[in-house]
Amino acid sequence: MSAAVGAGSAFSELTEGQRETTPTQTTASTPSTESTSTSNSSTVVLFAVAAALVLLVGIAYVIVRDARRVAPVGDGPSTGSSSARDPAAQLRRRRAKAKAARRQRKRNR
Repeated sequence: MSAAVGAGSAFSELTEGQRETTPTQTTASTPSTESTSTSNSSTVVLFAVAAALVLLVGIAYVIVRDARRVAPVGDGPSTGSSSARDPAAQLRRRRAKAKAARRQRKRNR
């Protein structure tokens, strides 16, 4: 049964084709061919390294840009235009005014 399956299978046809060998002729390679292949491979490696570097710089740029966009704003010196809309700055001013008003009321008693 296995002989019938093996004889008609595609695998047996492939192995039969490989049994027939044809003599191959070898030719000597010249030094100029070797130097151009080395030159081509070093050029390809150089381009691959450059492409990898450009890709890594692009990824780093996107990560830093997104991180700065999402990062919370610190208590550093703020500009006049942004502090008018900043709710934390408004709250600090309101508390400072209330504290000054309490001190004024204490002095006037």
